[in-house]
Formats: sequence, C-alpha cells, structure tokens
Amino acid sequence: MKKLFMFLPFLILLSCSAPDRDAIFHYSVLKALDNGVLEGNMTAGELKKHGNIGLGTFNKMDGEMVVLDGIVYRVSQDGKIKEQPDNALIPYSIVAFYKQDHLLLRTDKTDYPALKALADSLLPSPNLFYAFRITGEFEYIKCGGSDMQEKPYDKSLNQMLAARPVYEGRNVKGTLVGFWCPKYIGDINSQGFHLHFLSDDLTIGGHLMEFAASKLEIGYDIKTAYRINLPDTRLFMEARFRSEAVNY
Repeated sequence: MKKLFMFLPFLILLSCSAPDRDAIFHYSVLKALDNGVLEGNMTAGELKKHGNIGLGTFNKMDGEMVVLDGIVYRVSQDGKIKEQPDNALIPYSIVAFYKQDHLLLRTDKTDYPALKALADSLLPSPNLFYAFRITGEFEYIKCGGSDMQEKPYDKSLNQMLAARPVYEGRNVKGTLVGFWCPKYIGDINSQGFHLHFLSDDLTIGGHLMEFAASKLEIGYDIKTAYRINLPDTRLFMEARFRSEAVNY
C-alpha cells in the first residue's frame, strides 16, 4: 500500500503536464501585469504547446500578441505585424486549443456593445469560460497597441496604456480571437470579453477597442477548465501587489 501512495502523485503529475484541450491556459495573472511583472520566462515555442488561438503581450510590454492558427504574431508600436520566433519571451498570455461548439451567422449591423449584449443572451451559462473566434469583414475597426516599458516597472496597467498607440482600419477582413470570462475571475483575468484582432493581410491588429460589421461568423468553444502557470522568476516572487483591483 505504501508503494501505491508513492506512485499516485507521479501519475497525477503526468496527467497535469499534458495539454488539456478543454482548458484555457493562462501564463501569469492580470494582477501581476498591473503591478510591474513585465518580464517572464515563457517562450513563444512553449506557449504554442498549450493553444492555437489567444492573446497576450511580450516582455516589457513590447507590443500586443495575437495567436491565430498556432502562429504567434506581434503587433509592434508602429503597427507592423510579424510572426515571432520560438525564443520570444512572454510575461503574460492566455491561449487555448479551439474546437468550436457553436457558430452564429450575424447578418445585421453589429458593434462591440451589440456583441456584448449578444453574449449575455447567447452563452449557456455566465459561470463558464469561453474561447471565441469571430471572422468577417469589418466596416470599421479600432485596435490598441502597447509601448515598451523601461525599469522601474512602477506604473499600473491603465497608466501604461493611457497613451497607447491606436490603429484604425476600414473595410478590413480579419479575425477576432480571445475569451469571455465570468465576473468571479477577479484580478486573475479580464471580466467579460478580451479580444485581439488580426487582419487577413496582416496590416492591422491589436487589442480590440471598437468595431462595426454587417456580416460576421461568431464561433465559440465552451471551456470547463482553467489552468494557471505562474512565472518562475524573481520579479514575480518579489513583486508587491497593490490592493486596488485591476481595471482593464
């Protein structure tokens, strides 16, 4: 019996190490990003083992991340979009393997507030997690970028993004990817929608701020598990988080 109990933790460790196709994988937490933990040791190559769609940023907040079809893209401060090498370092990211559960064809005028209202009525439960993939032609889209930060990393997330670069496009075909999280997620992740955009021609991308479209394919994947990997870095270990809630 003693040998059996010694063997069980090993089995549990093995099962947890394999990617969970029904889970969202989250590296670090929003509270850490909001408190200056802007350097991580997660690589783009490792991140791709945990999902084929998602979002995040790069060390020092050096650009916005969009993960689409298993490729990690960086939207730089000047708006240029490039696929990133496997050794690119990441302080914060959320990814998942997308397997569509439901698809809605939206043929009337839709904007971001309408999408949020639709989610409230469409999603089967406000207590689950969802990965989204939304494709179509966007009559208008507005995306935000991020500027590289320098030490000391003493600004809140809102302060870092107050003067963020903004990219706008019209009549652009592309894809929105990201997540919808329940309110109880708290300081771990954004509540409700967090979406990033990538145009088909790689001319515009970043954090979704506004959009208008007349024809969209709105797909979502219900996720019943949420896995968090915390950074194994001194910066994370020694960070002192402010008591204020993250507002992003």
